[in-house]
Amino acid sequence: MRQKHQLHSPFSPAGSENQVKFDAYGDGMGRYNIFNYQRVPGSDRFAYVQVGEWAESLSLNEGLIGWPRGADVPTSQCSDPCALNEMKKMQAGEYCCWICTPCESYEYLPDEFTCMPCAPGQWPRPDLTGCYDLPEDYIMWEDAWAIGPISIACVGFICTLMVFIVFIRHNDTPLVKASGRELCYILLLGVFMSYVMTFIFIAKPSPVVCTLRRLGLGTSFAVCYSALLTKTNRIARIFSGVKEGGAQRPRFISPSSQVFICLSLISVQLLLVSVWLLVEVPGTRRFTTPEKRQTVILKCNVRDSSMLLSLSYDVVLVVLCTVYAFKTRKCPENFNEAKFIGFTMYTTCIIWLAFLPIFYVTSSDYRVQTTTMCISVSLSGFVVLGCMFAPKVHIIMFQPQKNVTSHRLNMNRFSVSGPATSYASHASVSSHYVPTVCNGREIVDSTTSSL
Repeated sequence: MRQKHQLHSPFSPAGSENQVKFDAYGDGMGRYNIFNYQRVPGSDRFAYVQVGEWAESLSLNEGLIGWPRGADVPTSQCSDPCALNEMKKMQAGEYCCWICTPCESYEYLPDEFTCMPCAPGQWPRPDLTGCYDLPEDYIMWEDAWAIGPISIACVGFICTLMVFIVFIRHNDTPLVKASGRELCYILLLGVFMSYVMTFIFIAKPSPVVCTLRRLGLGTSFAVCYSALLTKTNRIARIFSGVKEGGAQRPRFISPSSQVFICLSLISVQLLLVSVWLLVEVPGTRRFTTPEKRQTVILKCNVRDSSMLLSLSYDVVLVVLCTVYAFKTRKCPENFNEAKFIGFTMYTTCIIWLAFLPIFYVTSSDYRVQTTTMCISVSLSGFVVLGCMFAPKVHIIMFQPQKNVTSHRLNMNRFSVSGPATSYASHASVSSHYVPTVCNGREIVDSTTSSL
């Protein structure tokens, strides 16, 4: 015990002033002198000069250390500290040396050794200690991408309202009656709905807005083209049912029947959309792309392919309208509304054929895609107004002498306009005999006014 006590106690050997110490394991404490190799003042000779020592702790006289002229004191470390956006990558078998590796712009540092990516729709905080939710990006009402489509839609509203007022004020005139007042008003409703869709597509996405988008886009087209299909089908059935030596009145050509047929066609679209809404519940989603992680787009949770697929029924209506319009293109001047319907459908087909590829090509930029869709839908409405209603409004407003009832001769044959009605103003209108021909066959002999 005495020997062990003396071994752990510091002591000075005989004839020496230095103390000898031992650690807990019985090893002697190290003692080191620190030298600096430097020029000896006043000469060109270099020598080692003691500047400090190590004896359990460092004792250093920095004033005796000679550094190169103008140089800073060098740091004594294996690796420099990493920057704020860098992590430490430790070397194998090393504890004091590392390599600083920069993190990606979308990564944060949960600790000094790990870069962790933020979740989609999030971005690192300035101090890289965590992530925060990025603000949602969507078309604002004051954006240039919104001002253009809204302006076009407002012009469409004004035109639709003007046509509606003209038709209401001249509701009992021959031209309005011959045009099928009920179907014309349904058609104007569809045009009005197509302009409303611009505001719905530009509004901030929400469950209600997304529902209206999916419900309104296809329905607005269905209202328009169901009315046009009913018109063309009526004309085609009238003239296809005519036989030599007489004409048999087709069934379901009364105004009430036409309205019922039109509403039945519209109800098919409403049924399909209702099923779609039940299968795929409308809502919103935060959309990001790997190339633009710092941008979060607020969109409806519906795929572009599903949106276009919902227009399949409308495409069928457009195709049928076009076919019937082409078949009845040679009908007489009394029934030249078929020609206007033909112009409407040909132009509509061109717009749709141009819209579909543009819609897919611009899918990478939601602003361009939304603007393209709004303008295309509005153009479809303008085509209907320009080709179907503009000629009628022109006659009503600027050529009232043509807005008269056409007299029919040979009343034993079937006449679409029904019993003739006399108007005093018509007595002054010069009439001439015109053989009525449709698709190469003489149907009804009539005196006509150019409607």
